[in-house]
Amino acid sequence: MTLERLELGKKASAMRLASAGVFIGLTGLAAIEIFTIANRLEALAFDPAFCSPSSLHTTVEPPETQLTKDYAAIRILLKDPRDRFEQIRRIYTGEFHASAAARPPSPLLKNNSRAQLFKADYQRNPWAGSLRNEAQRIDRERGMTLTMTIDTGLQAGDRVAVETAFRGVFAVLLDDLLTSIQQRLDQAITVGRTLQHARRYYSESLDAYLSINAAPQATRASFALDAMARAIEDIKAGKPSARDWFARERTNFMRAVHEGMGARLGRQAFRKMGVDHG
Repeated sequence: MTLERLELGKKASAMRLASAGVFIGLTGLAAIEIFTIANRLEALAFDPAFCSPSSLHTTVEPPETQLTKDYAAIRILLKDPRDRFEQIRRIYTGEFHASAAARPPSPLLKNNSRAQLFKADYQRNPWAGSLRNEAQRIDRERGMTLTMTIDTGLQAGDRVAVETAFRGVFAVLLDDLLTSIQQRLDQAITVGRTLQHARRYYSESLDAYLSINAAPQATRASFALDAMARAIEDIKAGKPSARDWFARERTNFMRAVHEGMGARLGRQAFRKMGVDHG
């Protein structure tokens, strides 16, 4: 009986150790990710891959491009309780860009001259911009102060201010993109693909935040995105009334986004950011 108890005790200890190991492993993933990005930024002079001069970007973003990769890196660094604001500033200003995941080339595209024929314009012409350039453009066009808010937040180490302003940047980018899609609904096949870019913007910058802080608005926004996709399919099928449907859902989507952001910030503070649709 004593031997049996000893064996059971050993098994229980092993299980506790294994469980603890799994927990530590999971909680350590974010820290490892932050550490990797920060170290690569600090060693950029020796790591040209991270700078990624051939990174992809267009005015109409594909689902995974330099702008969204840069923002994803910034979000990871903002999670670090240590001071990573200098690294964030370097990505934000376009001094360095987050690199794309390495992927083996397709056998069809191994020959460089043939590969160029298959590349889209955005692949042949790398993006030379930055998130700061986008914030400045938005400020000029909409009379906002997003650039100043981000710059001041980075200098002061104010994570909340930086994150809030970046959400404002992406709310406007979404508005711009969806407006552009609405103006080009006669090109239904093209805009159907472009809507996926809007989904990417939303998922990268706003979806999780709204789901936690304004769940009803998050649900409405997701529903409106799905409805816009169905409207585009109806336009492809030759249903003219679907254009009005798309326009309504675009308005519903942006209203849900802005209400959700305003619900957390307070309507007055949100209006001061200049992204309120009333």
